[in-house]
This record gives sequence, structure tokens and C-alpha cells, in this order.
Amino acid sequence: MLDDDTDDDDSIIQHSCTLIAKAAAFAGKRRISRQYHRHRSGRYGRIARIRERRSVPEIYTGLGPHYFRRAYRMKYSSFWRLHDKLEEGIEQARLAHRGYEKKGGREGGSPYDLMGKYGISHTVVMESVWYVVEAVNNLQEMDIEYPESAEEQDKIALQFKQVSSAGIDICAGAIDGILIWIKKPAMKEAAGAECGQAKFLCGRKGKFGLNCQAVSDVRGRILDISIAYGGSSSNCLAFERSKLFDRCENGLMKNGNVIFGDNAYLNTQYMATPYTNVSGIESYRTRDDYNFYHSQLRIRVECCFGMLVQRWGVLRTALPHTISLTRIVTLVNILARLHNFCIAESDRLGVKDNLCPRLPIDVQYMMENESGFIELQPSAEHGGMRIPTELLSPVENFVDVSDTLLRQHRYNNPDEGLPRFQLHERIAAGHYRRPVGNARKSNNN
Repeated sequence: MLDDDTDDDDSIIQHSCTLIAKAAAFAGKRRISRQYHRHRSGRYGRIARIRERRSVPEIYTGLGPHYFRRAYRMKYSSFWRLHDKLEEGIEQARLAHRGYEKKGGREGGSPYDLMGKYGISHTVVMESVWYVVEAVNNLQEMDIEYPESAEEQDKIALQFKQVSSAGIDICAGAIDGILIWIKKPAMKEAAGAECGQAKFLCGRKGKFGLNCQAVSDVRGRILDISIAYGGSSSNCLAFERSKLFDRCENGLMKNGNVIFGDNAYLNTQYMATPYTNVSGIESYRTRDDYNFYHSQLRIRVECCFGMLVQRWGVLRTALPHTISLTRIVTLVNILARLHNFCIAESDRLGVKDNLCPRLPIDVQYMMENESGFIELQPSAEHGGMRIPTELLSPVENFVDVSDTLLRQHRYNNPDEGLPRFQLHERIAAGHYRRPVGNARKSNNN
């Protein structure tokens, strides 16, 4: 009887082990099946993985406030303010573009980093970038256009006056051009832009790109932006094909306010530029003094470009072929809008420095870019701001403007009747002098 009981116990144990083994095998099979099931939509015919997504609050908990700001270029509260503004637009873009083309787009970090951070696929990363781009582009409150009202222009001019050692009170913006670096566009892309590939080559910088014209205020906020020409075009030509030029020609500037530009632009009723070839000439000393105080305000736009490319590292590398020229223009405009949002949030929260150091992984990603990346060096002239010198002043002044047109312009616009002459007279009458040790070797640039 004892032997029979023992045999029964062994049988029960053996049967139980068999059931456990089968259950384990079944569970393992189900798990593998879930991880490697084929994509039901069949868009790309690839094996899709089940990923465990992570939320932004989870990321914030892991990073903490300091590193979150470094990673996201803004504070946690600002992120959610932006989210609330864009949420509806992102959802509309997502619903409108199911089956979206998968094109590359990066704002300075690797898509593979985002995949690991959030537990999402490469496809979702790429699509999400353009959903956000479309949402920002359609959000009217983030539009960038130089203000029409005299009140807004006077407010901008007052901010410049507060940083002007000579009390210049009619500067309502500073303008300059920056090269948006791209890889050599395909012949089809160039043909679509109704020009050849050479029109995108900036010979002075040895890079292909687009000429981006921007106006900034004293804080570095972008007031107007235009990308209408390739990298071979001069700032003068690129500006004169912008909407802002047409508006200025039709009386945009109010109360005697003007925009400050360098010698790449024409001196007009609405644009004040420096004098050329006056350094070291005693009879032109007051003109050289004017140039110094003019530059003191004009360099604010160069500081603006420095902040823009520090914030969005993608602008320090060559944008890839996988993004069309049209989308590149859209992307740069969106980055400018987000740049303005970050500055506004810094002002709202009372953050003195609206920039913060980049994460090492972002720097490494730029350094590993096959086309290289732009180094940013601190500039004493710009108050220690890191400036993308390799992207500024992309083309020699007036290289594509005929001498005949330049002579005609100067004949029709004598200096004595323009704001620059009046500013020069005020500088001279106030005995404002260029500081000793700040003499320039040349005023041609």
C-alpha cells in the first residue's frame, strides 16, 4: 500500500511539472509573438516591436529640473505651456497625415536617442517631428512678422536706446544674414527652385546653403525672417526680395524709426548703415565715431544668431538631402518661432540667461556628423556671446548688384537727407567718441 501511494505521488508531481513546463512554454511563445509580430498596417512591411513608452513626467523625474532644461531647451513648466498651445494642432496633423512620408528631421539630437528615451520607433520619431512643425506653423500667435504699429516700433527702439552709450533712440531693429547650411541639393530640387545647383553654393564659406535674412530686437527675439535665395546671393539682393523690403518701401517704419544694417545693405530712409573707408582718417573721425555706436546696436542681430544656433544644434550641421528645400525653409521658420517662445518664457519666469549648456550626447552627435559641424567661439565684441562666425556674412557685399545701380541709388538718395546723416550729426554734436583701443582696421565689412 505504501508503494502504491509513493507511485501516485510521483505521478502527480511528474504531471504537475509537465503542466508547468507547458504553461511556461506557452507564455514564452505568447511573449515572443507579441514582441515580434508583423506590423498590421503593412506600410513598410517590417517587424514591429512592442515598446513600453515613457511619459514626459517620467523623463522629468529621472533628469531633474536642471538637466531637463538642458535637454529640452526650456523649463518644465514652459514645456507644458508649449504643449497646451500645440496639442490640438499636433493631433490635427497626425490625423491628416496618416501614412506620412518618412523624412529625416533633427533639432540637434539623434532620433535614436529619442527612441531609447521614450520607447518609440524610428518611424514615430520622424513623423512626430513634422507633426510638431506643422502645428507650430499653423499657430497664429507664434507668427513672425515685423510690427506695423508705431507703438510697437517705439517700444523696440526704447529697448535699443537703453543699451546705447550714445542714447540712439530710433533703432527699431537690427538686420543681417546667416547661411543655413545644407548638403548640395539634387538637380531636381534646384530645378524646382528655378535655378542651378551653383546658386546654392556660398563660395566665401565653401558651403551649400540658403541665405536667411532676419531682424532682431535688443533681446535677440526675431522680429522678421525671410529665406528666398540660395547661399550665393548677397544680403542686399536677398533682402530686396523679401516681404519686409516691400513693406519698408511702402512706409512701414513710423516716427522716424529705422533698421540698423551693416554695409551689405543700402543706406535708405528706413535703413541706417555704417560709413565706409573712414577708419584712421582724421577728417572722417566723427563718422568713425558714428560707426562705433551704430555697431554697438547692430551686433545684437549677430548675438541673436548665436543664440539661435546654440539652442538648435541642427543649424550647426549640414541639413540632409532627405529634407526638401521647401521643408528646410519651414523648419528654420519653426525653429525661429520656438526660439522666440523660449526667450518669452525666460522673461516671464525671470530667468536671466535664456540659454543653458548642451548635453554631452547632443555635442557628440554633432561632432560625429559626416559633414562636420560649426564651432562657436566666444566673441569679446559681442559681450562673450558665442557667435557662428562661419555662417555670418556669407557673400561679399553687392557681389550681384551692378555698379550702375549702386551709383543710381546714391544719386537718388543723398546722404544729407537720410537718417544716417542725422544720427552722425547727433554723435558729433554730443562729442561721443570711439573708445580708445577700439579703433577698427577697416570699416568695409
